[in-house]
Amino acid sequence: MNSQIQQYLKHLLFQGPLTEPSIKLLGQLQTRHLYTIPYENLDVALKQDISFSIPDIFQKIIVHKRGGNCFELNILFSWLLRELGFSVTNRYAQFWRNIEADTPTEDVPMHQLLLVNFADQSYISDVGVGALAPCKPVPLIAGHLHREGNELYKIVRDDANGWMLYEQTQHNWRLLYSFFDDANDAKFAPRLSKQQNKIAMIRTPRGRHTMLNDEFRIYEGHSLTTYTTHNEKEWLQALQRFFQISLD
Repeated sequence: MNSQIQQYLKHLLFQGPLTEPSIKLLGQLQTRHLYTIPYENLDVALKQDISFSIPDIFQKIIVHKRGGNCFELNILFSWLLRELGFSVTNRYAQFWRNIEADTPTEDVPMHQLLLVNFADQSYISDVGVGALAPCKPVPLIAGHLHREGNELYKIVRDDANGWMLYEQTQHNWRLLYSFFDDANDAKFAPRLSKQQNKIAMIRTPRGRHTMLNDEFRIYEGHSLTTYTTHNEKEWLQALQRFFQISLD
């Protein structure tokens, strides 16, 4: 194991044994990733350059302890998994959460996820959603229900939209994203979100932390605490406190 992989695993606070590739190991790594590395779009919102090369992403996320968007996070995670012996395919998806159903496809935000093949079965493994999403691999089986605590997801297969991952809300099922597992991704150009708001999100063992511009929300169990920062110093301190991100 090279020193960068060791550094990556140390950053994830991964303490389990590194056995042969298995779905259990994949789930452990995915969960640690979601609890340790936040989704954040600060480079986009602050109009900074973004690189999708492994050395640059590694420097940003592991060395400088930042987060990233779905492309950065899943590209880096797929590299880790391959180095550990997993069979991984990166896939583009259409991200439908909070998007109107009649929105033209070209206007739907693009997402990247991973398909991990193990024992002739594909699993979705995704560390780039940021908000609520599975923390464990989801088998790509039509009709499959996937429960994690109070969260419930299902997989649907549709000729027009391919594979679709739905999340259960209080009143119905909501489409999270859709993708084709046999797609030629070369025909897509990754579209970064045009979101101008500063966003950060990270899962925690008891809930999640979120940030939208100056407002920070801390979800723990059934409780919610909201913090509003009033100047840049307070904002940077809250960013460090709740996401361990330093922009210095």
